Amino acid sequence: MEQVLIKENKYNGRYVAIKDFGDSTVIADDKDPKKAYDKAVKQGYSNPVILFIPAKDIVQIY
Repeated sequence: MEQVLIKENKYNGRYVAIKDFGDSTVIADDKDPKKAYDKAVKQGYSNPVILFIPAKDIVQIY
């Protein structure tokens, strides 16, 4: 079974910044990972985790 960190569809196809791997609260998002990171840092988070949320029903192979 897969662990799902982000369940909200509004982030599909976007990069999100979360507080850390233990807390999946989204603190910023953008289509550009650098912009999502910069938004999180501007809010005072020094080491946010950046994740890409795939579009719904799209298979992602890494």
